[in-house]
Amino acid sequence: MPVSSTAPVVVERPAGEPTYQVGIAGAGQLARMTCLAAWPLGLRVGVLGAPDEPAAPMAAGLVEGHWDDPPSVRALGRAADVVTLENEFVEAEVLAEVEAAGTPVRPAADALATVQDKLLQKEMLRNAGLPVSEFLLLEHPEKIAAAGRDLGWPLVLKARRRGYDGYGNATCDGAEEAAEALRRLNLGDGVLAERYVPFAKELAAMIARSPGGEVAAYPVVETVQRDHVCHVVVAPAPIPEPLRALAREVALAAAEAAQGVGVTGVEMFLGQDGEVLVNELAPRPHNSGHYTIEACETSQFENHLRGVLGLPLGPPQLRAPAAAMVNLLGSARGPSLPRTADALAVPGAHLHLYDKLEVRPGRKMGHVTALGGDPEAALRTAQAGAAAVGL
Repeated sequence: MPVSSTAPVVVERPAGEPTYQVGIAGAGQLARMTCLAAWPLGLRVGVLGAPDEPAAPMAAGLVEGHWDDPPSVRALGRAADVVTLENEFVEAEVLAEVEAAGTPVRPAADALATVQDKLLQKEMLRNAGLPVSEFLLLEHPEKIAAAGRDLGWPLVLKARRRGYDGYGNATCDGAEEAAEALRRLNLGDGVLAERYVPFAKELAAMIARSPGGEVAAYPVVETVQRDHVCHVVVAPAPIPEPLRALAREVALAAAEAAQGVGVTGVEMFLGQDGEVLVNELAPRPHNSGHYTIEACETSQFENHLRGVLGLPLGPPQLRAPAAAMVNLLGSARGPSLPRTADALAVPGAHLHLYDKLEVRPGRKMGHVTALGGDPEAALRTAQAGAAAVGL
């Protein structure tokens, strides 16, 4: 049979059309995993960042720049049908300019402006009738004694903006410690002061939402922190089912109050009295949802893309009775190479490395997930895989 000489058909976007269906302001590991979720769906995702960042090799393209640089964010808006976020620190005013120029931002700039300010976020949650720890605005050192009297000691102080993984937070046992933390955390408009919650467990849930109102709620999980950094996640949270149901309803209401589109991470405290309190929100995929890549019918990253594009959301149910994730954190003993083969030799362990060039103590370098018949079995496998990596 003769070979056809017909030239291949190259489908190109019309001149002037955006290059990417989705543009992500950021190029770290969250953007990396979102890009990996995009390829099977035939979606082109562009990221804003540098060529040596984790997401750059996985993206359909790179807009070189930084999420903290307004011209770079505007350029991302021109290159994409929809802009979304890898972190909540991108200035809302700049994202509003992107919206005004005709590119939707999801979640919207005005919703982000509330969530990215921890004080406004807490006020929004309280005004929505959601359970939160008592809090107040602390602006001056002379008000510390009154804050300690009203909220009790220890006192939790948080920078209003750009705090993450314990950076921007301080738990203070007395007025002198609080005065030093206030000096360090105050960016000019005061800090959020909260009553300390003597919690029994820390919980989280990822809630996916679409612009049309469709919602998918992932299982409520338990998170365990190490030095204020998420270290272990267990799904479902090993607590009585009525408490999981309560936490799920709180998370759903919090994501709705925040006008979340795509995935919203809802971090919660389970009090020793059984009360569920909202701690903080993340208007994006979250570390406590990484387990969903292997463990759920649709990962948080795929549902984030579906949500921001207004596509039908996928089912969030677990594929096994339980799952666990262990973060791979940089060691204090200095840089080391991952022992990939050793980790892959652990049956049932799923290894994810973020391809970061520099290992630093406490830095998130990757994670290991595992499925199991119960949370303890899944956690044992994930821990064995993480130990084998050796970072």
